[in-house]
This record gives sequence, C-alpha cells and structure tokens, in this order.
Amino acid sequence: MKILFAADEHPYSAYALKEVERLALNTWADVTLLGVAATLPVETGEGYAGVAADHPLARALHRYRENFLKSAEKEGSPYAPGNWQHEWIPLKSGLWEEMLVNRGMKKDLKARLRVGSAAQEILTEAREEESDLIVLGCTRGGQCVWQGAAPVPQRVVNEADCSVLLVKEKQPLTRILACLDQSYISQDSLEMLNQMATIHGAQMELVGLSAEGSLKKDVYRRLIEIGDYYEDRQIKVSTRLTEIAEFESFIEQELKQDLLAMWMGRKSLLDRFFPRDWAGRFVSKCQTSVLVMR
Repeated sequence: MKILFAADEHPYSAYALKEVERLALNTWADVTLLGVAATLPVETGEGYAGVAADHPLARALHRYRENFLKSAEKEGSPYAPGNWQHEWIPLKSGLWEEMLVNRGMKKDLKARLRVGSAAQEILTEAREEESDLIVLGCTRGGQCVWQGAAPVPQRVVNEADCSVLLVKEKQPLTRILACLDQSYISQDSLEMLNQMATIHGAQMELVGLSAEGSLKKDVYRRLIEIGDYYEDRQIKVSTRLTEIAEFESFIEQELKQDLLAMWMGRKSLLDRFFPRDWAGRFVSKCQTSVLVMR
C-alpha cells in the first residue's frame, strides 16, 4: 500500500498525521509526506537546498517525519532506521562504486516539497507515485478548508484517481457509515474499511442507497454479502436502506462521531442525482471525517 500524506503547517495537518501513523503501522505502507509551496525565494549563497530547508513548510515536513518515526519506535517496525555501511555496488558491466547504503529499513518514508498550486501538485504526485490513498486534514465543521488555499480538500476529493481520506481535526470516531450505491466494490476498499474499523474499534453500519424504482432487493443482497465479510473479521455490522434523494439530509442529520465512507465508482447513482463535483460539496457539509473510496 502507498499512502500520500498531503500537509501544510497548520494544526489540522498535525492531527491528520496521527491517522497516517495508525494506518501505516497497521498496513506497513510506503509513506510520502508532501508539502506544496506557492513559491520559493530566490537562490541564496547556500543554493536552492538552503532555501528549501528554511521554508516554513519544509520545517513542518521535517517535524512530521520526526513525529512519525517516533510513533514507529517499536521492535520490528518496518520504519526503524537501519545500519549505514559502505558497500561495493555494480553500476554497469565492469564498473563498481563503493556507496553508503542503509540496510535494515523495510519501508519507504519520504518527505517531498513541490512548488505550484496545492491541489494540482497533490494530484500530480499521487498519479506519478501511483498512490493507493491520499490523506489530508482540514478545518472542522461545514467549511472544510486549508488556510490560505480554501478549496484544496474539495478539489482533491473530486479529482483524485485513488481513494481519499479527509480527516477533520480533533474528531473522534466510534462508527463507520459506509454508503453503497453500486454493485462493484474493490477488495482494496473493503480492506481499507476493515483497517479503519480495527484501528478505531468502530462499529460498521452499511447504508444501501437506492433510487425510486430501483430493485431494493438487489441492493439489500449486496449489503448482506459485505456485512458477512466484515462479521467474519469480528467487526460488528448493521445494515439499512435509504433513498438516494435523501442522502444530503442524511449526511447533515445522521453523522456525529462517525466516519462517512462512500464508494465513488464510474457507475455511481450519485453522479446522476447530484451536480458535478458533488463529492467535494458533501465533504464540506459533513461535520466529520470522510473516506472516499475508488
């Protein structure tokens, strides 16, 4: 699994990092910590490296890396630093070079700083690295923004090719409301919800979304199949059906200390009932964290 943690230097990102730590240690994921700066100052006498290292966002990424490694300080951790030693490495036929090599670390933990538009650079990084999950924090409540770059979370949710976990600061999680409106559910998305439920000790409620005139029996049958999958993994599950036209009011009234999980596939009924970019709109309305699965 590859996790891309997109962060700025504000408290909601520090809080979202805790979710990254829990997921990474549970799945042994490769993790990239990414910050996006609008611009960097001109080159100084120390060169561009000195400019980047002194940037507030670069300092925040360094702090996030240190906090991540501290949380992973346990025996057998795949992120534990290994031993540095010089080894002869073949470069091509007849040519070897003695290089400093780190032996021991099993999983990648990278910190990267990109320059440009925050949402666009996050999406580009995710595509280039073939990330399975983007995790980012945002402000709590109905606004759901990044300070200084307001629509970043909504645009990432709308346009990402992979799953996105949007963590709203200081929001506990006791129940997962997983909303299903299509027949195809990937194994990776089922396992991702399994990890979230296990990490938080949360109950699972599967919500089948059906349109007027659609076959509710087919939706309910699919809910039962998925429910059996989670019960086999010792996760407490309940199921219910709701009309897709009532989904928006459902989000506003039902969610409290919950994670809203939505499968967002190519054949989603939600695409037919709500305007373009509905996912970004819904995550703004939602008062809790949101997982959009692809």
